[in-house]
Amino acid sequence: MEDPPYSAEEAEAAWNKIFEVLKPPPRERIQFLRLGYEIQVGDFAWASPIVPRDKESMVHLTGYDENMLNIWYADLELSEVRCVGPKPTSYPNRKNPFPVKPAAISARLAFGRVKLAFISRWHSWKLRHIRRQNLLKYGKETIAKP
Repeated sequence: MEDPPYSAEEAEAAWNKIFEVLKPPPRERIQFLRLGYEIQVGDFAWASPIVPRDKESMVHLTGYDENMLNIWYADLELSEVRCVGPKPTSYPNRKNPFPVKPAAISARLAFGRVKLAFISRWHSWKLRHIRRQNLLKYGKETIAKP
């Protein structure tokens, strides 16, 4: 088995950093992006272990929200980020001190939410209407005979 091309100290130093995004990466370097979010300038990201080894002068970063939910994974060039400091060892109030920026509500997302609200109301009205019609057509309350 081959030894890795880096020492354990190098791996620990690379793993233990937080970066700030100075320029968002192109789409082809984004592995995962949660729906409704985008990588923005000023987002904070946590370094992942020595990955990718095949891409020189790049760092693999993970963006988390305030509850430590993964928001995105991406490979960024070192010129697109700046090192902020080491990862924290404790979290005040169990919240991430370096979250990504919340998603800005786009017109498409807002329209989707309004559409969902109207469709939900329509479905509930339709269900009540069908039940009422079925009750009138087929069922009458029966009175138990003594």
